[in-house]
Amino acid sequence: MLYLYHGSTMVCAIKARLTLAEKTLVWDGEVLDLQRGDQHRAEYAKLNPNHVVPTLVHDGRVLIESTLIIEYLDEAFPAPALMPADPYARAQARLWMKKIDDTLHAACSTVTFAIAFRKGLLKKTPEELEARFAAMPDPAYRERQRLSIQHGVAAPHVPPALAAYDRYIGEMEQALAASPYLAGAAYSLADAAATPYLNRATQLGMDRLWVGRRPRVEDWFARIKARPSFDVAVSRWLTDADRERFDISRDEIWAEIERVMNRKQAA
Repeated sequence: MLYLYHGSTMVCAIKARLTLAEKTLVWDGEVLDLQRGDQHRAEYAKLNPNHVVPTLVHDGRVLIESTLIIEYLDEAFPAPALMPADPYARAQARLWMKKIDDTLHAACSTVTFAIAFRKGLLKKTPEELEARFAAMPDPAYRERQRLSIQHGVAAPHVPPALAAYDRYIGEMEQALAASPYLAGAAYSLADAAATPYLNRATQLGMDRLWVGRRPRVEDWFARIKARPSFDVAVSRWLTDADRERFDISRDEIWAEIERVMNRKQAA
């Protein structure tokens, strides 16, 4: 039995759901409300001491970290295969996922809180915010989130985060010149891993990083969204609360993002 603890719009949770959908696996699970702090519940922290989603339980065995979870699913349920047969192509797929884990995920978290989640969290009392921060076991993550909530796009770590996003998408454009998918001719875990980050950029009005600028990425994302797995793993989970959370003035936000990115380039 597969049981997934996940979040409706959380990028790492979407990676797991996309893999489950692509493999047409039957699973059950629980949606945690991360804005409410469900990830800090004592019983959940016993499963995932990092207080994040997703967590997968397979026949009583607990797995954490989304990249490890999707690789596990591909190995435990080998058909259809979501990694290339060629060893070099497999290494390239893993490199795309490593870049996410090393850089893009933190960048995504930074811009998400600075642009979208900030407005809801600012409604909390200072005491409620401090309790939220105190529950976070990772001090670097705690400080990034604190600054994002306090200063929004003007927070000092936002320009490098935007640059990291832009760099990753630029690298995608280059790779897609050689093949229709990130690690070759077929859809792989590399594509599943990248999908939620472009979806999140779209929710934040940052799709202008590629729309009209990087046609191969634009085509890739259109094909990704046309796959049945996108509706099953992404669209169907969006709640009214999520829609409200991402109800932002995209033109204003993009103008502010451009100013930030231009200042960084000028420096």
